[in-house]
Amino acid sequence: MTRTLKFRIYTIFAVLAALGAFSSCEKEKELNSNISTVKELYYPEVGRYFKLQPATNAVVNFEWSAARAEDGSLVMYEVAFDTIGGDFKRPVYTVASNGNGVQNSLSLSHKVLNSIASKAGIQPATSGSLQWTVIASKGLNEKRADSTRTIVIERPSGFTEIPANVFITGDATEGGTDLSKATAMKLGADGIFEIFTRLKAGAFHFADRNSGTPVTYSVQGTRLQEGGENQQAAEKLYRIRLDFANAAAEMIEITDAGVFASAYNKVIGKLSYTGNGTWTAQNVPIAYYDFGSWKDDRFKFQFTTADAGGTAGTMYYGSVNQSNSTPPDANTPEAYYRIVPVDNSQWDYTYKYPGGSDGKAGDFTLKLNAQGEYSYQLTVH
Repeated sequence: MTRTLKFRIYTIFAVLAALGAFSSCEKEKELNSNISTVKELYYPEVGRYFKLQPATNAVVNFEWSAARAEDGSLVMYEVAFDTIGGDFKRPVYTVASNGNGVQNSLSLSHKVLNSIASKAGIQPATSGSLQWTVIASKGLNEKRADSTRTIVIERPSGFTEIPANVFITGDATEGGTDLSKATAMKLGADGIFEIFTRLKAGAFHFADRNSGTPVTYSVQGTRLQEGGENQQAAEKLYRIRLDFANAAAEMIEITDAGVFASAYNKVIGKLSYTGNGTWTAQNVPIAYYDFGSWKDDRFKFQFTTADAGGTAGTMYYGSVNQSNSTPPDANTPEAYYRIVPVDNSQWDYTYKYPGGSDGKAGDFTLKLNAQGEYSYQLTVH
């Protein structure tokens, strides 16, 4: 009896030990984060020279050999940039590779490179060198590549200091010459300020504050410069963008605006500009498109434009979501009504009319100003 009891106890301990060993092996297998380093940097070549054109879509491609994970799983990559002589312990900039960090390549725009060069102390309108390398990682395990490379960057004439605020003022503007009534521009990504506004015949310029003695700016072609003044010949509506990081400017004339119905593939209601970046339309007929087995109720907003040379174009503004499956109701969050630039696809990034709108009329208000997020309102009656 005693022997049997001892045997059972030994058996239980043996089973527990085996389970513990198995669990330990499984845990060890799960936590295997061993990886190799990146052995070679392929491109750009050592000392490659780039004259940056950040106002274009130009990119610089970086490529390197793949690192290997011991367990065969994915390795993540970041490209790190540092000043010459830096040890990459505190790089001036890091960015995940293509494919959200899984590819052993990176396509970096001239615009981003210009920002990196600025962080590294390379001044506008000068050339300087950056060094770069690749950091491979799996879990908490990070390994820097076996080598580094340098590239030479020539920066354009940009602004080192980007203002916190920008206003448009002058007798051509909606606020007139009273600086305290200057219209604020909306700050977007990478130091780009934007405004939708009406300009009449007269002078205008931009200022970094609406009181005191501000720093002023003006547009010369596609360039933004400190000081100076612009002259407007006739009344027009514009979308104006000022890119301080790259000393670039864009003035796009808006010749028309309307509500674009996807299924009809056309504008079904004209929007009229009422001031301060706001468009409205009253009593727009709402008619869902009948496909027989179902009706389509999608819409977004369309602007027809003309560039500085008079070439016609089209801009679309719509939803932050590629698809909205249900109509809005009283419980729909405000984020649904946000407006962002979208592509020219017929069906994507559209909104839906509120339920029961078919056969009725709608009053639209489109707000594109610095008082908040770009948004729209729709009242159906």
